[in-house]
Parts: sequence; C-alpha cells; structure tokens
Amino acid sequence: MRRKVALLGFFLAVATLLSGCGKQDEELENYKKSMETFFSNVDILNDSINSIDPYAEDASEKLLKQLDLFETSIDQMAALSVPEQFEGVEQLADEAAENMHEAVALFHQAYEGESYQQNLADAAYQYYERVNVRLKYIVQILHGELTEEE
Repeated sequence: MRRKVALLGFFLAVATLLSGCGKQDEELENYKKSMETFFSNVDILNDSINSIDPYAEDASEKLLKQLDLFETSIDQMAALSVPEQFEGVEQLADEAAENMHEAVALFHQAYEGESYQQNLADAAYQYYERVNVRLKYIVQILHGELTEEE
C-alpha cells in the first residue's frame, strides 16, 4: 500500500512538473511572438520615418506622430513579462523606454516651439541612438548571440 502511495505521489509530482514545463514553453513562445510583432512594427515605423519628405510642409508633424507611435510601441514591449531565459532583456527594455521618452519629449520641444531648436534636436537624437543600441542588444540576446554577462 505504501509503495502504491509513493508511486502515485511520484507520478503526480512528475505530471505537475511536466505541466509546468508546458506552461513555461507556452509563455516563452508567446513572448517570442510578441517580440517578433514588436520588431515588425519597429521596421514599419522606421520605414515610415525614413519616407517622410523633409521638405514637406507637414514633415515635422508627421515625424512627431511616428515618434509618438514608436514610443507607445516601446512602452508596450517594455511592459511584457520577460521569461527567465531572457532575463537580461528586461533592463534593456526599460532603459530603451526611458531613453525613448526623453527623445520624444526633446523632439517635441525642438519642433513645436516658435522656432526650430537644433540643440534640442541633437540631444533628442542622442537619446534615440541609445534606444537603437538597446534594441540591437535585445535582438542579439533573443537570438542567443549575447549572454547576460556580456
């Protein structure tokens, strides 16, 4: 009888462990899909930004609108629950979101004032570059090219 109870306990433990693995795999796959969607959106936003005619009368408005969308997209990405396999991504995503907030705020100040302010645009671009560096690191981590130590 004790042996049957012990075996039953063992099988229940294994079943619980296996069902937990399935959940982790599902969470991991959902995260990967969310990140693929995010990076697809980044590509679309990047193309939209690059297609803006800088000489058009509404170029500033279009740029700011696209940057606002990019900021929202990064906020959504940073809010994702990061699986333990990609632990290093969480901090990079948060930093990317913080830098994007700064970039967008400065871009708005540079373009929406009474006159264009080059110094603010330059500062905004530096924050924007920091965002891109962090996004590149995130891609490398997701592809297994960088470890958390690196």
